[in-house]
Amino acid sequence: MRGKGIAHLSGTLGLLTAVAGIFFYLIAPDWRLTILALETAAVALLVFFFIVHFETIRTFSSRRSTKFGANSFLMVVIFLAVLGISNFILSQHYARVDLSEGGTYSLSPQTVSVLKGLKDEVKISGFYKNRSNTETQARDLLESYRYYSPKFVFEFIDPDQNPAVARRYGISEYDTLVVETVRRGEKPAASATLGSADLKREETPSVTLKTLNEQELTGAIVRVTRGTKKVIYFSEGHEEHSLDDPGRTGYAETKEALQRQGFDVKKLLILSEGKIPDDAAVLVIAGPQKPFLDQEVKVVEDYLKRGGQLFALVDPATQTGLDDLLARFGIELKKDIIYDPISRLFGGALNIPVAGPELYGRHPITKDFKLPTFYPLARSVAFNKEKESTLKFEALVETSPKSWATTNVQGTPENFDPKRDSRGPVTVGAVITVKKEASGYSDAQKKAKLVVFGDSDFATNNYFQAAGNGDLFQNVVSWLAQEEDLISIRPKEAKTSTLMLTASEGNFLFYFPVMILPGTVLIIGISRWRRRRRL
Repeated sequence: MRGKGIAHLSGTLGLLTAVAGIFFYLIAPDWRLTILALETAAVALLVFFFIVHFETIRTFSSRRSTKFGANSFLMVVIFLAVLGISNFILSQHYARVDLSEGGTYSLSPQTVSVLKGLKDEVKISGFYKNRSNTETQARDLLESYRYYSPKFVFEFIDPDQNPAVARRYGISEYDTLVVETVRRGEKPAASATLGSADLKREETPSVTLKTLNEQELTGAIVRVTRGTKKVIYFSEGHEEHSLDDPGRTGYAETKEALQRQGFDVKKLLILSEGKIPDDAAVLVIAGPQKPFLDQEVKVVEDYLKRGGQLFALVDPATQTGLDDLLARFGIELKKDIIYDPISRLFGGALNIPVAGPELYGRHPITKDFKLPTFYPLARSVAFNKEKESTLKFEALVETSPKSWATTNVQGTPENFDPKRDSRGPVTVGAVITVKKEASGYSDAQKKAKLVVFGDSDFATNNYFQAAGNGDLFQNVVSWLAQEEDLISIRPKEAKTSTLMLTASEGNFLFYFPVMILPGTVLIIGISRWRRRRRL
């Protein structure tokens, strides 16, 4: 009896605690911890009540005389209270599970990193017609963003009902989002407009958008939360990959991706400029086919002496004129080509080596990188260990142990030759950092860094979207530009998946769940009912 008395007390306290939690939620919804504690305690007390009175509940529920009695009514009320409180707690603290192919409805690691790193509040104003399908889709996406950061807020505004607000933001059509940063007590610091027509930010060119997606929204957040745009220069004049070339060998997709990251991407003709501009965050030399002149090499070396950041991508069998400069930084580009039989498992050629997560270094660029990368026609990158006292060498990407590097660059060897070839793992990309004690190559504030790859084709338009190629290229640039929070796997465009069925398969999917399965349940139910009536 004493136990049942305690159970009655717990049931009463459970109801009172539940009411108190709802009361605080209505008057002070920001007291989340208090509300959570009250509702959790209410669930625990009510569950305890049900456990103690389980036999009583079962006995009463089996009696016709008490079916409509006050006791049964009380049990139903308490049971519904448990369900309601549990649902309330789950609604405030929910988890997302994405079962779609490729995680279509999950935010990318980079988006999550950007959201968790927000220092200022980001406000989204969505101008949509009330209760439209596009508003529902936009709300779903924005809710997934808000889940990761309390500094991400949004509201929806109907331009027809609030024309003054729409006019203030310069909105002239539906389905438009305005992204802005807000510091408390100040006007919006910067803004970007996303919509069916354009993406704008103060003092930046407009970008045409067809639809709202994670790529564009995350890019807009990055743009507005950075006070200034860092400049990435790509050298030209030596038949490097062109930023304006949309063809297979161009770097147009690379340029567009870096701009989405909030970088300002420019071309640089070193011979005419005579120096690397002071605003250069990173200098990229992407696959030169003709040699740099001595005065150009001197300009690049002076830039590195000032603590510059260089990303050099040098293909096999090319004369670039950069060998001596790279050698001064301990880098030796071998005159070989890497072959990897693993690439055939992916349908690739023998001379397209593949690297996976287990073949990446522990450097910040690749330590959390989980995607494979492909390198069409690559050479190996080595380090002169005599320079270890002043230079730090770290391998970024290596090929598999089954790969090899051969100096037979004219033929196509099918098998490893121990007399001529070097067995893998073979380094494809590496980082060189100038140490503080290396006088003459580092200023007091900034150390020179170099990232060197023995292949430039992996970032062309033809391969940029292949697995993690584009992400790795952007990770290198972000690290060199000291934008570590952008080092991650970036949002991908949603792909349309089509299920192709034969006529018989279509008929099965229609008749089995629509007719056969419900009909079977109905027949079983009727037969059970008739059997009980005979008893």
